[in-house]
Amino acid sequence: MANGTIAFDTLQTSGQITGTAKSVDTDYVVSGSAKAWADFDGALSSGYIQGSLNYSSITDNAIGDYTSGYTNSFSDVNYAFIYTAGQTESGDDASITAVGIKITGALGSTSAETKTTSATQMYVRYLYTGGTGSTDQKESYNILYGDLA
Repeated sequence: MANGTIAFDTLQTSGQITGTAKSVDTDYVVSGSAKAWADFDGALSSGYIQGSLNYSSITDNAIGDYTSGYTNSFSDVNYAFIYTAGQTESGDDASITAVGIKITGALGSTSAETKTTSATQMYVRYLYTGGTGSTDQKESYNILYGDLA
């Protein structure tokens, strides 16, 4: 069976929606859609992916330190990256958790930024009385927006 192409510039509803938002330019749909996402268990040594789009792997580098690899690379490193986590390895909720990409000086990190078109290094730190620490999080979620190569 041959695959074809459908080209169009606007999506429009058949009238089931009330109000003025009955059509949208397809550029908004393409640009505003997540290009990668993952739901993974950061407490497992393998970084078990429970569900994902465009993820080839998640590597557990150390406690609270992961690297995600993408099946299809981004066109450049100027993509938006959202990472959140919510439950510690022991099952306790982390009340104040900082998550993101590794950047020099971020919560005691000394590593250089490690965000490329095909992978991103993520970290989880929690704040507690007396300092900060690294933590593995069972409930970890990552979403990326940007242009694919």
